Amino acid sequence: MAGDMDESKYFVREIIKQDGCALKVKQCYLGDVGCVVWDAAIVLAKYLESKQFYDPSSGTNLWCGRTVVELGAGTGAVGLMAAALGANVTVTDLEELQTLLNMNIQENQALISSGSITSKVLKWGEDVNEFLPPPNYILMADCIYYEQSVVPLVESLKLLSGPGTCIICCYEERTEGINPKVERQFFELLQQSFICEKIPTDKQDPEFSSPDIHILHIQRKI
Repeated sequence: MAGDMDESKYFVREIIKQDGCALKVKQCYLGDVGCVVWDAAIVLAKYLESKQFYDPSSGTNLWCGRTVVELGAGTGAVGLMAAALGANVTVTDLEELQTLLNMNIQENQALISSGSITSKVLKWGEDVNEFLPPPNYILMADCIYYEQSVVPLVESLKLLSGPGTCIICCYEERTEGINPKVERQFFELLQQSFICEKIPTDKQDPEFSSPDIHILHIQRKI
């Protein structure tokens, strides 16, 4: 159980919400890519609070009561923000990330009142029946990095999404090594079935945005 975990293996990254409360996200000192809160996850989490989605002064909250699936959730930072804003969220990743995900869900439960969050195993490209009907939103941050994952990731997006699903993808553009090739392959395959809209930085959080971190809204072609 989370309470039995060796705390010396973890350190906390805080994400301050607009209301001043802090999501406390544990990361591993040692581990694979899923054990860290990447910059793209912070940018996407704060984007969920941008005025087009969430504006308490006007009573706007497009997350309230919406269904959300996060792919490649890792630490769960993005899904936790969506749940804290009132969405009903399922964060997904491989089996080996479930302990960390559940620990972070437990750690932040007090900030989740009208929304909800659960963690489930999902290996890209495999059966998604337990996640259907299609959610209102699919969230993914920095999921485009393994060449062998491109085809199954796009397959999962096709299986999970319906005509009304908005996929919000945030990724850091990387110029070294194989990264440009992987990004190119992903978007070439994606655009066979989906339409992509790049979100300008003036629609993002003014503090938590960067020229090399991109946010896209993606929807199925009709």
